[in-house]
Amino acid sequence: MKVTLARVSILASVYFGFACGGTLADSPARGPEVTARIAQTKYCFARLRGLDPGHLPPAYLVLQLRIRVSYSNSGTRPLILPLGRDRTIYAALQPGTMSIFHELASLLDPVNKPLKDLPADISPDRKNDLFAVIPARGEMTPPLLEGVTLPVNRKVGFRTYPDLRGHTVYLRLKFEHQQLSAALEAALSDRWARFGIPWTGTLMTNTVAIDVPQNVPHALPCSDTD
Repeated sequence: MKVTLARVSILASVYFGFACGGTLADSPARGPEVTARIAQTKYCFARLRGLDPGHLPPAYLVLQLRIRVSYSNSGTRPLILPLGRDRTIYAALQPGTMSIFHELASLLDPVNKPLKDLPADISPDRKNDLFAVIPARGEMTPPLLEGVTLPVNRKVGFRTYPDLRGHTVYLRLKFEHQQLSAALEAALSDRWARFGIPWTGTLMTNTVAIDVPQNVPHALPCSDTD
């Protein structure tokens, strides 16, 4: 799922500690390092969309997060990083093993297939929006901004989501950057030798923690511009 700067997933679902799918234990990062920190927190009331508002379930409290993601390079050569990436969120209510937080995928979200050729309107000889450069012994600028939305107290039929009020939530992000075909990577390595080295792969952020208050004051309805 490709992530944009303003994208949030209000209809996401999660079972902390009980999620179906994989689990995650701490592991060392590879390639460039990526660091996450909470840039903004906001509570609001969301509701499912539908044609008949009278038959919609009641609004539920969600926590909207803006997470600033910074890439750094400790090597002696600049790294050229594809910005296309798939994102996986891991979450837990206590330190340790984390479970996958299942976001609701959209049919409009493109799939990051391996890149075989540059688009016709992208020149390999000047800056473009497909790649970013991480300077040697420096950081990529500007950092990325990820939007994550967690249900705080939601019940759906017989399924009860964990009530996050009064708990600390631990989050960690995994980014699988778009792969390049062997031929394209070789061609770009030669052509961009003066700019840096193409790099693609999987990176894990550090764990961030959010303390959710027992009583959330002044929560308003969520808006589409949040």
